[in-house]
Amino acid sequence: MSNRLNTYIVHIISTIIFVLFSTIIYGQNNSLVLNGAYINISNGTWANPVYLVVNSGQPAAILRNSGHIISEKEGNFVQWNTSDVTVTTDYTIPFGYSNSDYLPFTVHKNSVGSGAGHVNNASPLAVSTWGTPANNTPWANSVTTMTGPNGADELSSVIDRWWQVLADANVSATFDVTYRGSENTTTSSGGIFNGQLFDISTNQWVTVAGSGTGVTTGTGTVTNINLIPHGLSTSSPYVLTSNISPLPIELISFTAGCTDNQIHIKWADASETNVMNIELQKSYDMNSWTTIYVASPSNQNTTIYYDYDYVETADRIIYYRLKTNNNDGMSDLSEEIYTLPCGAGSEILTAFSEGNTIHVHSVFENSATVNYTLYDIQGKMVAEGKYNAGQGDMFFSIHLEQLSSAIYIFRAESSSTTCNQKLLIKNL
Repeated sequence: MSNRLNTYIVHIISTIIFVLFSTIIYGQNNSLVLNGAYINISNGTWANPVYLVVNSGQPAAILRNSGHIISEKEGNFVQWNTSDVTVTTDYTIPFGYSNSDYLPFTVHKNSVGSGAGHVNNASPLAVSTWGTPANNTPWANSVTTMTGPNGADELSSVIDRWWQVLADANVSATFDVTYRGSENTTTSSGGIFNGQLFDISTNQWVTVAGSGTGVTTGTGTVTNINLIPHGLSTSSPYVLTSNISPLPIELISFTAGCTDNQIHIKWADASETNVMNIELQKSYDMNSWTTIYVASPSNQNTTIYYDYDYVETADRIIYYRLKTNNNDGMSDLSEEIYTLPCGAGSEILTAFSEGNTIHVHSVFENSATVNYTLYDIQGKMVAEGKYNAGQGDMFFSIHLEQLSSAIYIFRAESSSTTCNQKLLIKNL
């Protein structure tokens, strides 16, 4: 065995020892050569990270023929102190899973650093990667939600792998990532995937582009994800999200009220992705919904404001919701809101059914006793009772487990107002 080959083997073995028992190591050779070896970085956490530091800005500072570096935990970092060798230099960190799948991380650097000493140590980059179970947990350190502005449904839209990509502010680059096909448990596994960053400064997900076709066997790659540098101490976790199973809009606000004898409805979205249209729907009984307005989305990652006015002729409480229709044919429903009709009196009493439960909704200026009676379609009384309705906005629920599924007539009355409604009871 040649002395040259001995040198490489000793260097790699020493690296393994240092990585396991020290928090930071510095390679002294001109390059780290992997020729069938596996470097396992371990025991790092976000609070106490472990680093394998490559203190050379040359793209060939890490060379790989086979084997790879195993991170597989958020705090197990490879830090590469890149320099401005050229404007368009590529740096590949040869990550991998266990001793099987090769999962390289490649940075396409497209700018140079500035300032004293930047040639050897400017534009540092620290990267870790780790796989998770099918529900993408545990989440990365700073992540507080997997839904929201361009966020993710971890069960159906996200590849089960994370990347922490920490970069100096001088870095301007894109990067490519690779994942295992078995980590693609999404509902649109064969679709197009993009990279997304959880921005700790805004506490929300932001789209950072990139593109790659999903795979469920072997390994898959998403390329040209925009790198957003926040420094080496700020958590910057990335995931891969399907854009065929689009993410819901984030509804900031949704209100309804009277203006000049018209119902005025407003809502605001923080962002929209792959949305076909948004239907504004109304209902008097929370069961039958009618679309009264269709909004064309902006599909932008900025706050979008909508409003709609119309004349309401009913003299009962009106309920509203938003139905977001996505480009893949799927739809999302918002929470319901409600308002009183314009010119309504001070006492409102209405009801709606949900399965075998009747919800009585009252808006009273003062507390009142409400008597209620339920009749079947032949006019036979099947239930009756009374309750005390409080002042203001109040819901009262009546459970009717003994009744057969059918249409019933519900009557409720107080000293000042009466409610007569046809309701469908479904004994579940």
